[in-house]
Amino acid sequence: MEFIVGADISSLQAMEDQNAKFYDIDGSREDAVKILARHGVNYIRLRLFHHPTESFDRGDYCDLEHTIAFAKRVKKQGLGLLLDFHYSDFWADWKQQSIPDAWQGQSKEELEQSVYAYTKEVLLKLKKEDALPDMVQIGNEIGKGLLWEYGSLDAMAAFLNAGIDAVYDVEPAIKTMIHIECGADVERTQTFFDTLLKHGLKDYDYLGLSYYPYWAGSYEKLQENLKNIRECYGKDVIIVETAFPYTDETHDTTPNVVTGELTQKTMNLAPSVANQKKVTEDVIEIVRKQPNGKGVFYWEPAWYQVDGVGAAKGMGNEWENQAMFDSTGQALPSICAFGR
Repeated sequence: MEFIVGADISSLQAMEDQNAKFYDIDGSREDAVKILARHGVNYIRLRLFHHPTESFDRGDYCDLEHTIAFAKRVKKQGLGLLLDFHYSDFWADWKQQSIPDAWQGQSKEELEQSVYAYTKEVLLKLKKEDALPDMVQIGNEIGKGLLWEYGSLDAMAAFLNAGIDAVYDVEPAIKTMIHIECGADVERTQTFFDTLLKHGLKDYDYLGLSYYPYWAGSYEKLQENLKNIRECYGKDVIIVETAFPYTDETHDTTPNVVTGELTQKTMNLAPSVANQKKVTEDVIEIVRKQPNGKGVFYWEPAWYQVDGVGAAKGMGNEWENQAMFDSTGQALPSICAFGR
C-alpha cells in the first residue's frame, strides 16, 4: 500500500458555504481539495456525527447528507477516503463520548445493535452513491471509552465488534481502524488493547493514533510506541491526527487552544510557518521509517478563521493558527511538507 499522506478537512463544506476562498502558493484561486492533492495529499478523512445540531452556524454539517456529498467529491478526485464514525451527535474524543440522543435509554445490548445497524446503513447509502470509504474508524479517540457510560474499557469490545461486523458485511475490502489519542504513551496504548483483546475484540486492520507533539510527548516516545505495537500486536499504524501552529495570533474572540507558550515549553519551538513545516515533515518521516508506519493525517489544514465556522454554533475558531492557509485563504509554504 502507498504510504498515506492525509488531511482531515471535515470543516471545508461549512467554510465554502460561508464564502471561504483558497489560493495555492502561486496565488491562483483553486478548490482546497485540489490544492492539497497537488502538494502530495492522497487521502482525505471526514468525521461523521449521528444527528448533529450544534456544528457550525449555517447548518448541521458532518451529518450523513453532507458526508455523502463530500465523499463523492473526494472519490471523484481519485483520493482515498477514511470515514471517522464518532457515534455521537457532536465531538467525541478522550474528554467526551456522549451517546446520541436517538439512542438514549438503550441497554448495552440495544446499543450494540444500534452501532451495527447505523454503521451498516451509512455504508449502504454511500455504496449506493458509489462513494464507499476505503477505510473506516470505529470511534474517535476512544482511549477512555466509547458511548459513555456503557462504553468503559471493560465493556466496549462488543460495540467495536458490532461496527467491525457492519463494515465487513457491507464490503469486506474496506479497511477498519481502532483509534486512540495517546500516540506517545506506550503504557496506556498497551493497557487499552490488552484489555479489549481480553474482552474479545475482533481483528481489525489498522491501529490509529493521535499525535500532537506539544501534548503527546517526544518523537522518541512516538517511535517507542510504534515499535511496541508492532511487537505486541503485529499491527500497522497510522497517525490520524497531528498539527502544529504557524502563528500565535488569533483573528476572532476565541483563544487558540494551542499557543506559543505551550509549544515553547514542551518542544522549545515557537509557532512559525517554518516550524509548522518542519514538525509536519518530522512526523511523516518518523512514521515512514517505522516498519509498521503506514501514514499520517494532518488535522484540519483548511480550517482558517471564517465567521460562522467555529468549533460550535456561535463560537470562534480555536484551531485557526494550525491551518496551512492564512487568514485570507492563502496557502502557506508549510503545505509543501506533504511532499510536493
